[in-house]
Amino acid sequence: MSENVMGPETTVGPVVVGVDGSVVSERALLWAAEQARRTGVALRVVLVRPHPIPVTAMATDPVWPWPVIHARNEQDVAAAKELLTTTVESTIPNETEIDIEVDVVDGPTGSSLIDVAVEVNASMIVVGRRGIGGFKRLLLGSVSEEVSTYAMCPVVVTAADAEPSDSPVVVVGVDGSERADIALRWAGEQARVTRARLHVVHTWERLYIAPDSIAGTLRSIGPDADELEALERQVLLDVVDRAAADLEGIEVTTELRDGHSSEQLVKAASEAGAQLLVVGTRGLGGFTSMMLGSVAQQSLRHATCPVAVVRPQNA
Repeated sequence: MSENVMGPETTVGPVVVGVDGSVVSERALLWAAEQARRTGVALRVVLVRPHPIPVTAMATDPVWPWPVIHARNEQDVAAAKELLTTTVESTIPNETEIDIEVDVVDGPTGSSLIDVAVEVNASMIVVGRRGIGGFKRLLLGSVSEEVSTYAMCPVVVTAADAEPSDSPVVVVGVDGSERADIALRWAGEQARVTRARLHVVHTWERLYIAPDSIAGTLRSIGPDADELEALERQVLLDVVDRAAADLEGIEVTTELRDGHSSEQLVKAASEAGAQLLVVGTRGLGGFTSMMLGSVAQQSLRHATCPVAVVRPQNA
């Protein structure tokens, strides 16, 4: 049955990027600036000042490098904007000719970034995987996870430890669902603006059925692996065929991989040296309550390249 979902609208709204002074957010800023340049839109750089960090016996001063808020003070905001502007100017190369606006917002970081994106009709939100204060064991920071889960526009989470890729390849995962079709068309547009090859990956897993301990008959009645593989390959071909009109003029390659979806997508992106991995929010078999599917979550946690999460409008 059709989900009756709509794809993200094509918008010329700005790229919104969240920064916090960390190296991770600096890379997010650079990625967002290049995206804005390529697509011909403005860049909105947002610093969200959280609520005050308690002073403890272990830290006699607040540890946040930006002014924390006790009350909204416009003079203090102006000083924070000036510091933010200096940071942006020293990070983004001078030859990157884009319109840049900086903004200082007070409140919860994730929801504040989403609110700004809605206000300006953002074409996407860009955040780093983990910013200041993140524990190394938390591969996906709370802000990037919240924004990826709830933002209605596409969200790109940049990797914490990978250098920018010059490889002109965009990898996208598909599974035959309408949501994955939407992610595919969005990925195609990214490949178009970056003049990259679009590599479409569909995964499947061989079913292992243990033989009956007495008769040894169950394996013989299990699905034939070659037949299943042929069916899954046809799913992949059908997906690309449905998007043919949107992918016209783009170099498209396809690959069927045997294994767990998120693991294989991350491997495919790594092997291709991809500049971007694109996934949908929830594909076949997902529960409505799970807004960010397991494949998207694991891809965000483990991919070494930036990961884009694309959500249908009314999801």
